[in-house]
Amino acid sequence: MDSLAQTSFNNPVEIFCFFDELTKLLFPHLSCGVGRKRTLNVSEIATITVLRSRYGIVQLKQLHRLLCDKFSTEFELPCYKNFVETINTYTPELLLMIQLLLWVRNNDAGVIKLTDSTSIPVCKNIRIPSHKVMKRLATRSKSTMGWFYGLKLHVVTDEYGNLLKFMFTTGNVDDRKALDKFLDMLKNSLVIADAGYISKKLEKKARENNNMLITCMRNTMKKLSTPLHIFLLNKRINVEHLFSILKERFGLITSLPRSELGFLAHYVRTIFAYLFMPAIS
Repeated sequence: MDSLAQTSFNNPVEIFCFFDELTKLLFPHLSCGVGRKRTLNVSEIATITVLRSRYGIVQLKQLHRLLCDKFSTEFELPCYKNFVETINTYTPELLLMIQLLLWVRNNDAGVIKLTDSTSIPVCKNIRIPSHKVMKRLATRSKSTMGWFYGLKLHVVTDEYGNLLKFMFTTGNVDDRKALDKFLDMLKNSLVIADAGYISKKLEKKARENNNMLITCMRNTMKKLSTPLHIFLLNKRINVEHLFSILKERFGLITSLPRSELGFLAHYVRTIFAYLFMPAIS
């Protein structure tokens, strides 16, 4: 992973070389399969995923056109239909690379952890009755920004807002249920959350793994806060900064995919690009 920080993400050849070395270690079985090989391999898909976010591209058709025009010598591209199928098929491999990087981050993370969730609408509210693609997974729910129809992204970060863990759920899942899952994976941590995570049950569970849960107070609650508590709770802005980057800069929210796999693959590619682009300012 140390070579990642030294990689120039303006050079597709260097990006490919890094991912090629990584995929040979993680997926040695892919090079010895039977049948006709795909035109693009995992390393090339990972490289294309980073390039997509590097150029701020949202649509896969626009990405395919860019690759054909500017990187035709670097990639042996199939037709657009096969390109979309291939880039979605390699989603599990990208997800495994994400988990590897997050495992390294978790080992180096400090004691303070931040947790929060954000809404991921799959369409505008006016189109909810006619939306069919994510009908099986998406649900209506209400956030601080109003009603939405879609999924939720739950995350755990360090005190600086660097992603450590994430989870996708349907839109109507209680944030405390996601935190309950996260607490099973956290030890010796100081977990900071907003008032939506207030729960005596979660506070007790946190103590079982030598964790401590600190949440904001609701307006109807009377409890004194120390300057240390206020200082820690103010760090929650770093999680909001993470959500802002994923949505506005990396295009996490979309309504363009035409299948459930397309939506989920888009979310994985977005997080993958966010994690593997540390050199871009």
